Amino acid sequence: MADILGMIGWTSLSFVALFIVLLFIIRGFCLIGANQVGILTKNMFGKKMPEGQIIARNGEIGVQAKTLMPGLYWRIPIIWSFDKVPVVTVDIASIGIVESIAGEPLPKGRVLADEVECNQFQDAEMFLANHGKKGPQVGILRPGTYRINSIMFHITKAPAVRIHENTIGIAVAKDGIPLPTGYVIAPKAKNADGTEADHKAYQNGQLFIDSNGYRGPQLDTLQPGIYYINPNLFDVKIEDVAEVLPGYVAVIRSNVGLELERTPEGPTGATGEGKLCGPIHEDVEKILITDKYTRGIWREPIAPGKYNLNAIAFSAYQVPTSAVTIDWASEGRIGTEVKGVKPTEAKAAGVLYSFDPLKVTSKDGFQLEVNVRMVIRIQPGNAAYIIARFGSVANLIDQIVHPLIDSSFRNKAGEKKAIDFFQSRTDLQTEALVHAKDRFAEYNVEAQNLLIAYIDIPKDLLDTQTKKEIANQQQAQYDQEAMAQEKRIAVMEKSSRADKQKDVIDAKLSIDINNDRAEAKVREADGNRRSVILQAQGTKESTILMAQGTKESTIMVADANSYKSKIEGDGVAAAYNAQKEAIGQQNVAIIKLVQEIAAGKIQIVPQVLVGGGEGSSSGNLFNTWLSQMIAQNVSKNEGKEIKAAESRV
Repeated sequence: MADILGMIGWTSLSFVALFIVLLFIIRGFCLIGANQVGILTKNMFGKKMPEGQIIARNGEIGVQAKTLMPGLYWRIPIIWSFDKVPVVTVDIASIGIVESIAGEPLPKGRVLADEVECNQFQDAEMFLANHGKKGPQVGILRPGTYRINSIMFHITKAPAVRIHENTIGIAVAKDGIPLPTGYVIAPKAKNADGTEADHKAYQNGQLFIDSNGYRGPQLDTLQPGIYYINPNLFDVKIEDVAEVLPGYVAVIRSNVGLELERTPEGPTGATGEGKLCGPIHEDVEKILITDKYTRGIWREPIAPGKYNLNAIAFSAYQVPTSAVTIDWASEGRIGTEVKGVKPTEAKAAGVLYSFDPLKVTSKDGFQLEVNVRMVIRIQPGNAAYIIARFGSVANLIDQIVHPLIDSSFRNKAGEKKAIDFFQSRTDLQTEALVHAKDRFAEYNVEAQNLLIAYIDIPKDLLDTQTKKEIANQQQAQYDQEAMAQEKRIAVMEKSSRADKQKDVIDAKLSIDINNDRAEAKVREADGNRRSVILQAQGTKESTILMAQGTKESTIMVADANSYKSKIEGDGVAAAYNAQKEAIGQQNVAIIKLVQEIAAGKIQIVPQVLVGGGEGSSSGNLFNTWLSQMIAQNVSKNEGKEIKAAESRV
């Protein structure tokens, strides 16, 4: 039984021992995964590391510099221990900042350790063999995956430098050669042959250090993009691009290069000219340069546009070259341009400079306020002189424009009464503009226009003037009304004349017609008169001739008739006598009476009827005889008249 128990005990001890051996062996194995790094630490049975050394590279006791790649490893568990750490992964928008806890001490004056060949810090043994320095490293890890001994190298991820559109990056070096005295901007890093070092926009920090790069602000700027720059070596400041607005130019003051040396001089004596202005530029002010890498003011300004201007190396002073408006007004003020106000805001405001109204005193002691607007212009070629002399356009206006305009109006107001000053505003602004043009030309400034917007005179004086003007206006109104009434009368008269114009025209036409008719009748009468005269003359002559002819004819006819009558009478007498002898005288008378009655020479019906008594035959005969006697008398009278007419003819 005891033997059996002994055997069982021995077997149990064997199993325990075997288990311990197997456990020891198993603990010695280490499987390093694909995304892992194995770090070995030797715990015993080795030399001690020298004082100050932290990482062992020759089998010393301590953390070993050499790392284990992915795979299965076995080490004696008591002597060795394993640490598995993940690989270092740097994404596309980041960098890995490396700090080594092992290596040689940094040289004096250095901030970062120089980069040495060590397979991007993946070979710690090589790093130490190549005299790598402990502390922050110049070299960085760019995007990728790295198998790094994380005990020796501490990796800190930082975002890459991203420069957005319309911005620039200004690099300030934290390590390198100290900046020489007199420099504000570090000179460019150069190779041994004097050429500029291509450090890939500060991404190759070691080349910058090797090319004797200087600490401090660097001249070259970073353009939009992503840059893998060690933030322990360069501090990158993001600034907006410099924009020169339309209507402006920018005068550049360069801070590049050595500080200019000047000979110390005492104060300059007074010019004795008695002018507000002195010389345009003193020698110490006239630092206008053409070399962009020399300290001073560029002679030529830059035109409107956007520029990647290093704000530390170059200072831009915007100078308006379009019309600059200056107001002296109580209303609508925008405010004087001050440092810090963006040019875009000033431009949007429309008025860059403004002051309180000009307060003047007239000759008769009245206080007046004058609102004035002045327009000036600076030629682009003169912009550098303005900045060199005054420092800014605001200083120009404060020191020259405002005092000159103020004094000009004060002097004019002192020479005139308030009303005269108010009424002569046109002459005032013309004289002030001419004066301003002459004075501003001494400072390379053009005075383009000056307008008096408003003159605020005392209310009492204004009321008096207003009443006077109202009275004058009323008088003028009355005069105008009188003239209007006169014109109204004239219009009514003309209207009446116009209404009667038809009758007037008809009357005039009638007069013209009557005149024409009268003239025609006069001419006709004259013609008739002349015709009558001519006819009368012709008739007279004709009548005379006819009378003579008629006379002769009458005489001849009379002679002929006399002869004929005589012959006929003789014949009748002979016939009568023959009839008387044949039938007797009474019968002849009866026959003659019957012939006369038949010829109608004797009326049977009496012209005068005389009544008688019944059966009175004697009355009828008497009547007959009486009518014959009357007829004979009538014939005799007619014969006498004919003879008288013939005798007149």
